Amino acid sequence: MRSTAGVYGTWACRWNCERDRLATGYHPAVTPEFDVVVVGCGPAGNTAAYRLASAGVRVLMLEKEALPRHKVCGGGLSAKALREAPFSLSPVLERQVGAAFIAYDGAHPVRCERSGIGAMTQRAVLDGFMAQKAVAAGAVLREHEAFESFEPRGGLIEVRTSSGAVTARVLVGADGVYSRVRKQLFPRATPQLVPAIEALLWPAPGMLDLLGDACIFDLGVIPAGYGWVFPKRDHLNIGLYRFFKRPDNLNMRGLLETFVAHYRILRGYERIAVKALFIPVRPVARRLTSRGVVLVGDAAGVGDALYGEGIYFAIRSGNLAADTIIASLDRKGALGSYDGAMRGLRFDLAAARLAARLFYTSPRLGFRFGVRNRLVSNLFMGMISGTVSPPRALAAMIGLAPYWLLATPTQPVASPIFD
Repeated sequence: MRSTAGVYGTWACRWNCERDRLATGYHPAVTPEFDVVVVGCGPAGNTAAYRLASAGVRVLMLEKEALPRHKVCGGGLSAKALREAPFSLSPVLERQVGAAFIAYDGAHPVRCERSGIGAMTQRAVLDGFMAQKAVAAGAVLREHEAFESFEPRGGLIEVRTSSGAVTARVLVGADGVYSRVRKQLFPRATPQLVPAIEALLWPAPGMLDLLGDACIFDLGVIPAGYGWVFPKRDHLNIGLYRFFKRPDNLNMRGLLETFVAHYRILRGYERIAVKALFIPVRPVARRLTSRGVVLVGDAAGVGDALYGEGIYFAIRSGNLAADTIIASLDRKGALGSYDGAMRGLRFDLAAARLAARLFYTSPRLGFRFGVRNRLVSNLFMGMISGTVSPPRALAAMIGLAPYWLLATPTQPVASPIFD
């Protein structure tokens, strides 16, 4: 009879070999039904699926709902997100953005202008469009099919869904903030989530035209956060983002109502639909890939803590995951190198978190000495456009503190948007 130690050693050896084969991109003799299964059809999953399918990889996309479906999201696309997208997003852009009014509690607005800084879309339309591009590139899309679990088997992954099971070499978890893929892969990983509340608001006649190509950011309508107004084709997307939790900002629904009352273009609206959401602002774990599984987008916890932007980081992580998976399938790299590829993104997100901690400690001072200082506001506009990295903006803001603390503040502008 074999000893317990001998049996344990045999199984340990098998496990280590299996782990090594997955890490180095080993491919078993058995042919799976798909090379890659992507769970979730948001910007991250769609980007990865499109890139992989375009490279000849056999891709299955799983979406638990039917596309298009509503997603709670501001729908703002920064210039860097538009550049990072693997194809043109112009067919689903509703407005180009060339300016922003930044105010404090509905007053003292400063107008910042930068041509081509971003554009507006609706997430339901964006996600549906990107999924269609992935399908056109060769990916297989299964709607109304939910991910349930996965199981590594002999160098492959068995993916169980609400309709059965499929096998693949790699599984991509792109299933959002409450990712079921992540919960199985890293059961103890807890994402750092920041709350927000969003409303789709159809304003009174003529109010939408007052904004033109501008959006609004207000730093005083919610303590330790900001409010936004994004113009779409026929309505406004408005909301509140809260970085720090404080006794005076717990009632976000009430603060949203106060926000609406502050602005002429919001008062007297025809109808409104309110939704709550959470935005991840820190990667969920030190590793974002393990056992043949890769996490991207909100499932990975990648989001900007200063602005609450998620779409750029979702697309970027989808591109990095696709690059890594293609190299792994071609036996030119290891799947685990995805974590190395994500280091730059992690560094940017860490700088954004530090900037958020400094800024949202006192948005009043941030508005007075930051927003109303042209040099500092240009740095943060550069972060949105992608011409200035978060670490560079943070370093410049700290290093130039004597200048922007003493500089004459930018004067507010007059606009019919503000009473």
